[in-house]
Amino acid sequence: MKAIHFSIDLRSFFLGALTLLGILLLANFTPSGQPEPGILDTRRFQAVTSERESIILDTKTGQFVVLPSYLGQPRRYKYDFNDIELKGK
Repeated sequence: MKAIHFSIDLRSFFLGALTLLGILLLANFTPSGQPEPGILDTRRFQAVTSERESIILDTKTGQFVVLPSYLGQPRRYKYDFNDIELKGK
């Protein structure tokens, strides 16, 4: 029975290593023109709290949620800046 021997020359080894390195670099590439998704989402909302209520504002859509703090069942009131502006005029 013949024994199987594998041999590889240095040129083939370096070509394979460079190909693998190029694939790994391209897989981790992110375009510089687009912001990272985590940063975009964390800057979208703003919150303000006081003793009587908390307000969470969505800066992208203009909607906000008012959370009054008092004893009893918790309530949430959802508003939109455009609707409030039209009612005020």
